This record gives sequence, C-alpha cells and structure tokens, in this order.
Amino acid sequence: MGIIMGESRMLKKSEEDFIGNLKPDKRVNSLFAVSDKVIKTARTGSKYINFTLSDKTGTITGRMFSNEKTEEVYDSIDVGSVCQIIGRVDEFPRGSGSLNIRVIRIQECLEDEYDLNDFMRVSKKDRDELISEIKDTIEMIKTDDLKDLLNAFFSDEEFVREFYRSPSAKIYHHNYIGGLLEHTVEVLQICKKTCKIFPELDKDLLYTGAILHDVGKLRAYNYDKLSIEISEEGYLLDHLYISCEMIKEKINEIEMPQKLINKLLHLVLSHHGDVTTGWGSPVNPKIPEAVALHHADNLDAKVQGMLQKTG
Repeated sequence: MGIIMGESRMLKKSEEDFIGNLKPDKRVNSLFAVSDKVIKTARTGSKYINFTLSDKTGTITGRMFSNEKTEEVYDSIDVGSVCQIIGRVDEFPRGSGSLNIRVIRIQECLEDEYDLNDFMRVSKKDRDELISEIKDTIEMIKTDDLKDLLNAFFSDEEFVREFYRSPSAKIYHHNYIGGLLEHTVEVLQICKKTCKIFPELDKDLLYTGAILHDVGKLRAYNYDKLSIEISEEGYLLDHLYISCEMIKEKINEIEMPQKLINKLLHLVLSHHGDVTTGWGSPVNPKIPEAVALHHADNLDAKVQGMLQKTG
C-alpha cells in the first residue's frame, strides 16, 4: 500500500509512490493531483480517460478504460483535485522507457486528507540567485532606453510578484511555480554565452529581449497550486502578441526611438522561429539578435522538456 494514514486521517504518499520513483509493473495505491483530463478513443473504438497526473516530483499520464462508465467517471473528477488512485505502472509503448499508470479506480480526496506540499511543483533552482541574475543584467545595460523599459517592468510590484511565481507552460517545459523566472534566466544565460562567441551582437537588445520575451505568459495562463490552464486571452491571442502589448504599454510610460521599439518587438514576435514551423511566430527572425534569441529559447525549452520527461 502506498498511502500512509496518520492519526489525523491525513493520507501521505510513501517515497516509492512519488512519480519520480515509479518503476514498471509496480502496483499503485496512492495520491496524485489531476492536472488535466480528456476522453480519447482507442484504436479498438473504445473510449478511455487520459489523465495528466502530477506530484511535486513530476507528471505522468494515467489511462482509465472504464467501458460504459467513462462519461460518469470523467464528470466525477475535477481538474486541480487530488485523487486516490489504484492501478499499475505500465511501460508504454514497451521498451520506450515511457511510464504511465493504468488506472483501475480513482476517487477525489477531501482537502484535509492530503498534504499540499506533496503536490506543489516548484522550481528547484535558488530563487534569489535567479532574481539577482535579472537585476544584475539590468544594471549592466548601457542603452538608457532599454534600461528604462526594464526598470519600468521590475519596479512594478504586481508584475514582479506574478513574474517570479508564474509557470512557463501548461505541459511542455518549466510547467511549475517559478518556471517562467527559471526559463527566462536560462535563456538569458544562453544569450550571454552566445554574445561571447559573437561579440558583434547588440548585447543590450538581446538581453532585454531575453528578459521580456515571455512576459505575456502572465496573462496567457491561469494557475493555482495544483493546475495550470490556458486563459481565454492566451487561447485567443497567444503569449507572443500579449507580450508585445505589455511591452508597448510600458513603452508608453517612457520615450523610446521607434527603430529600437521595432527591433525589440521583432525579437519577441519571432522568438518561436520561422513561420513555417507552426509554433506561433507571425514573422521570421530577420536580424541576428532575433536568430540568437530564437535558438536560445528553443534550446532551453527542448532540453528542459526532455529532462522533465526522463526524470
């Protein structure tokens, strides 16, 4: 049994049942947060529920084949809830190293039946060090207009509070509290390494683009301690557009040459790469700093995403 029950009837996960410690063919009777759910159709034509399950160590897919009760079970489970799950860990496809839980039974828990700390996924990096990296970078910016813009953002207490806590994605990478701060600093550090190789790059422009390229994610996602959802604004407008709108709002508070505005907004709009990739950029990277930012962002997202999958 994976659940430890104390005198207060608090259900605690045992160490072996945290997602990061699961092994193939292990029987599971433990608690998991439901981060997402969707009804899918198998190749046989039967319907099943595909859950995204999480705890503080990571995420895993749960699949429940409940036959005629699919809709009933689906409706009974809320995204963002913590559930007791009985099932077995499968490696699917066989030999892939990818684990999921074949769910036999699932039941929501009451809020006083679990320890929230078992399920809150937060950045493992030192928050103060990440914040210092951004502050130190702003201090070293020599272009007054760009420094003024960054200071306009980071003197805004509400922005700072949300920026330091926000996740960077719903699924793919840095999808946990503090993920946006972590991703931003990692992209910034890659850009700094790139500038050492290519000293001709406009460092001030590139560093500013790195710090601000994903600020729109503050409005593109709604999140709480256990779940991350795309907001209506994020779904309809995308974080690239929202980021540019937020930058333009701050630019209205200061004076900045239009040519510099155009370059900075171009970095943000093109940081997902060529339009043909389908990742949302409305324009291809057309200046060296935009190319550098795109590859820094892509490298960090892809490597971190792979690290999260492999544990």
